[in-house]
Amino acid sequence: MSDERRPADGWRPAAGEPGLYTAGPEDGEPLVLVHGIRLSAWMWQPYTARLTPRFRLTACDLPGHGALRGRPFTLEGAVDRVGAAVREAARATGRRPWVAGVSLGGYTTLAYGALGDGGAAGLLVNGATARADGPLARAFTRMSRTIERIGAARAERLNEAAFRRLLPYDTAVAALHGGLAMETFPEVVADLRRRDFLALAHACATPVQFVNGRRDRRFRADEHAFLDAVRADGTPAGLALVPGGHISCLTDPDLYSRILVRGHAELTRLAGRSGPAGKKEPS
Repeated sequence: MSDERRPADGWRPAAGEPGLYTAGPEDGEPLVLVHGIRLSAWMWQPYTARLTPRFRLTACDLPGHGALRGRPFTLEGAVDRVGAAVREAARATGRRPWVAGVSLGGYTTLAYGALGDGGAAGLLVNGATARADGPLARAFTRMSRTIERIGAARAERLNEAAFRRLLPYDTAVAALHGGLAMETFPEVVADLRRRDFLALAHACATPVQFVNGRRDRRFRADEHAFLDAVRADGTPAGLALVPGGHISCLTDPDLYSRILVRGHAELTRLAGRSGPAGKKEPS
């Protein structure tokens, strides 16, 4: 990639943590960001100009993505990566961070709420409320087979061309700088198909704000079942429908920045109704 196609400054590698990046002042509100499938922490780089200094950002590469390409993907490994980002943000700011994830990052964020170390103050789960064993899984399995048939390198070139054509300049440059891990796509889909995310939602003990684009029909399929699963044992949870589709975080970062700010405000309200472990206080 030539210098003119490099992203602007603002994203700092975390010391001693490959695939972990930060931005913003340590007195900003700590926010951890989790990327989608085949992307990387670099997809969030354009948000440094939009969310700092109000927020102090941390973003992590998931296994098989970004700086961790070549490492096997498992959901447990992805949860560990979110945990590392949460701990980095907590050390830097002295406060429990909020975690926001989109698509694969949303499923991982929800799993972190069930399987992780409980270090987050709240979770924003975007575009991740469809069961992993239903129509969504079948569609993504077909995509996986297409990638395997044409080869990861060709699939990456096709995706890169689409990103350059469809995304705002700064978003496309940042996302492509982190690379598109098409070779990991089938592995991720195979892992997620084995998972019962409604059971993970039920086990989540941290307040959750689900956010879905109104046009994101495929990933909204089971949104009320996910909401009910989180609430079943008293964990505070909400659901918001917002303008746009599944990848508004890429196609309209200005809009999505406002969505993150509003989601943070709603999570703050939900967290105020919860006890130390994230469960609702008895009335």
